[in-house]
Amino acid sequence: MTVAEMLRGSRVVLLDFDGPVADLFPTGSGSRIGDAAREPLMRAGVELPEAVRRTVEHLVVLEFAGAHAPDTVEDVERASVAGEIEAAGTAPVTAGVVDFLAACAETGRPVVVVSNNCAPSIVQWLEREGLQQQVAGVVGRPFGQPGLMKPNPALLDGVLTELDVPAANCLMVGDSVSDIEFGRRVGARSVGYAKSAERGAQLAEAGADAITNDMGRLAAALRAVG
Repeated sequence: MTVAEMLRGSRVVLLDFDGPVADLFPTGSGSRIGDAAREPLMRAGVELPEAVRRTVEHLVVLEFAGAHAPDTVEDVERASVAGEIEAAGTAPVTAGVVDFLAACAETGRPVVVVSNNCAPSIVQWLEREGLQQQVAGVVGRPFGQPGLMKPNPALLDGVLTELDVPAANCLMVGDSVSDIEFGRRVGARSVGYAKSAERGAQLAEAGADAITNDMGRLAAALRAVG
């Protein structure tokens, strides 16, 4: 299937947030939220593996808490939510995504943001940028249930029924391997958004149907197929 055929068959766009839409944690800025997410675990005396002790990815810490220290998971979640909401107050817009959202609207494709970030941070950011009307819905991670984050297809439960669209007519756009795996699991085609050749190779290996490094170029492709 060509990119044009894939886009032509899409009726709904499932769009990841951090990466294709906004740079929620610019390089180096995630360490503080990672530390905040670790704090409840350390306070509870939970022994952390080296990877969890060193990571700046708070979602890695949250997943660890959910799997190995469930008594702490709500406190880790609260720290993660607070950090994401704070970050959303200053997160820059990804180049080309405003045009992409406009192209989706022009071609009659509703956009649902499907993210492992919390919904309140995404809604706040969309309102800040005046883009809330360009999005039909926001699906964030369920509070205190990190096991349901992408690539778990449960994150989409009920959404496609409400939109009355089969998964085969959806297009998943995301910048992580979990986004591509999520698309595969729900039965949607996927476009990997890659800011580097290395990330592009990872997304292609994960099974992305197409790769782009430019959301504006994807907008032009949508307009071309109508």
